[in-house]
Amino acid sequence: MDKIKVKVHAKVNLTLEITGINDRGYHELDMLCCSVSTFDEVETVVSDRIKVVMDGAEAGKENTAFRAASFVYDECGTALSVSIKKGIPVGAGLGGSSADASAVFFSAVKLGLIDNATAERLAVKVGSDVVYMMRGGYCRLLGEGEKVTPLGELNFRLAIVQKEIGASTKDVYAGYDKDPRKGLGVDAVLRGERYYNVLERSAVAECPSIYEIKDRLLRLYGNATMTGSGSAVFAVVGDDASEEILKEKFADCAFASIVGTVDKGIELIR
Repeated sequence: MDKIKVKVHAKVNLTLEITGINDRGYHELDMLCCSVSTFDEVETVVSDRIKVVMDGAEAGKENTAFRAASFVYDECGTALSVSIKKGIPVGAGLGGSSADASAVFFSAVKLGLIDNATAERLAVKVGSDVVYMMRGGYCRLLGEGEKVTPLGELNFRLAIVQKEIGASTKDVYAGYDKDPRKGLGVDAVLRGERYYNVLERSAVAECPSIYEIKDRLLRLYGNATMTGSGSAVFAVVGDDASEEILKEKFADCAFASIVGTVDKGIELIR
């Protein structure tokens, strides 16, 4: 086998708490995450050089999938060519770039180039949530996001809306550091309290449309929370929620969809 094609699912940060700064100067996180049915398609092929093509355009070396392929090459000496068809919106806080890197590592394991332990070791070098994106499902993430604990099954629907690409994650965290605040605590959320995201205030300062979308979702569904560092906002919805109505009410937005939770991060197509 020299070719793998997968669906790699987006993630939603149901809750995001910052608990401190670690010895490396990175934020210590406590998050509840779930995989959702929105996905990218990623095909990985053994090749004579490392190459990543995203929606028909060749990506540069800064691309996360390219970085993942580079780490695989350094480990085993095999180059990979990666083709990505995006379904996860960019700059939304839905893990799109980490998803593509995780797909490369997953595929490298399936191709017999590295083992799973090596894949997860390399994944941390690309991004702290890439390990989670490889596993997926409903999990609690600690540390920089690399400590992943499964929490069982989660089965509900979410309306996700993004009006525009948000600010950089770096800028949103920098804004938080200027005005840090604590949330309810993830343990309280697990006992039934509402979802929340402590980065929301700083993300709104950088991208005001987040507040607008949150307000509109609140009026429509009675709940709304930003995911990741933005700019997408989600609301938990019932089985009777209509995607047609959602798209009609958010026709001015880049992305609006009702999705379901899924129990894995990556699915093999072939």
